[in-house]
Amino acid sequence: MIIDSQELEENYHASADVVIVGSGAGGAPMAYKLAQAGWKVILLEEGRNNNPADLNRNSWEAMKEMYRDSGMLATLGTPSIPLPLGLTLGGTTVINSGTCFRTPEKVFAEWKEKFGLSEVQYADLIPLFEESEKMIHVQEAPYELLGTNNQMFAEGARKLGLHGRPLMRNVINCKGAGICAFGCPEHAKQSMERNFLPAASELGATIITSARAEKIITQKKTAKGVEGSFLDAKRKRRTKFRIDAPVVVLSCGAIYTPYLLLNNGMANCSRQVGRNLHIHPAAKVIAMFDEAIDAWNGVPQGYYVDDYAGEGIMFEGFFLPPAILSFALPAMGMKLKKYMADYRKMAGFGIMVTDTSHGRVIKGLNHSPLIFYNLNETDTAKFVKGVEIAARVYLAAGANKILVPIHGIDEITCEADLQKLHDVKIKPGHLELSAFHPMGTCRMGDDAKNSVVNSHLETHDVKGLFVADASVFPSSLGVNPQMSIMAFSLFAANYLLKNKSQYSV
Repeated sequence: MIIDSQELEENYHASADVVIVGSGAGGAPMAYKLAQAGWKVILLEEGRNNNPADLNRNSWEAMKEMYRDSGMLATLGTPSIPLPLGLTLGGTTVINSGTCFRTPEKVFAEWKEKFGLSEVQYADLIPLFEESEKMIHVQEAPYELLGTNNQMFAEGARKLGLHGRPLMRNVINCKGAGICAFGCPEHAKQSMERNFLPAASELGATIITSARAEKIITQKKTAKGVEGSFLDAKRKRRTKFRIDAPVVVLSCGAIYTPYLLLNNGMANCSRQVGRNLHIHPAAKVIAMFDEAIDAWNGVPQGYYVDDYAGEGIMFEGFFLPPAILSFALPAMGMKLKKYMADYRKMAGFGIMVTDTSHGRVIKGLNHSPLIFYNLNETDTAKFVKGVEIAARVYLAAGANKILVPIHGIDEITCEADLQKLHDVKIKPGHLELSAFHPMGTCRMGDDAKNSVVNSHLETHDVKGLFVADASVFPSSLGVNPQMSIMAFSLFAANYLLKNKSQYSV
């Protein structure tokens, strides 16, 4: 049953075997797996049950309805980096690009070496990847749906001897609407509200939207449930609720899970809650061509080049509607107007960095977190190299002008212009970045002195309190995280099923 909290009575009080906070890539698989085993599941989602098709492809309306803080959330530091998060049934899976990578085995091996993770092996995750991929219909993007935007970059990369391929994506009958980041109007993208959540509901799970968790109830260092507020149409507190349950799962993401724990003064004996934030900072390179590209046609993020992944540099496609892209171009006034007049001739590709930089989430004012993050010199150098490579690819593809995300270097028109990237020392504050994959703020590990949860994602400090989202990853993944979140969530769910007698279920 999926219901809006406005349909429920005041001072709502219920009990369950497990209460899950968050309906994204962590909470939804957990709800499904436990409901499948007959557990009484209540899942709480702060956002609403939005239908992207109702937004009529309006990117601003989509951001207002399905993004936290209308997409205006950003880090504090040098540079300040926008960090958009989903706030809707299905979480950020509804507004991501649909890209599906498994956890790189090398990254997992590094986690094992540094943090132990004695109760999980990579082989344990493989069937969980397979289960998730089947549930959300992961498949390679067809070449014809890549559109000219991805195809031009692929051609330029081929000419330079680089290696790329279409991305794996969670879709059924994708039509290349081109606005994945604003909710799929065709319902092709198989985000959580299309599979795990309705399946959990059919199995008896109760899913309540417009419900904000605020207090974790504990007794003698044991989880007992969650209290919070139901929200009205303006997302203001309407009335209180309480859910009693011996198992509490936080799946609020790597910003709001630590924020909730910090607000409750909980699970932080290691002093690591909110620390070790990684975000996969990303930059965009825009190329201008003589002919029309019509980059909005096709899958925006449909192709990738990973030749430099070992150096922490990944290239993935992207494009944005004109109303959004106009804010992201390095120009103002008549110059911006001139660029936008050639919107049809633009192409775009993204550079994502496996960050060694790290930040922190702390409690802020007005019931919201503060996110601190400073880009270091090592990651800055990765961006400079990535921008140069992307520019060379576009020049090889026939671009006549390239706009780069570095203040003071607006345009590159030929190979000689690339020297501009080396003529001055580019500092972190010179870069115009964004980020979409916060992780690491409740990292997992065997040692309770330097981690928040163990390898089956239960907090070291509070029995029955679990974390199932990207905050458990000990370092930057280097790839889009949704498949990793799903696999580890299912791993924790399987642990609960095998040990249900320990939790009074």
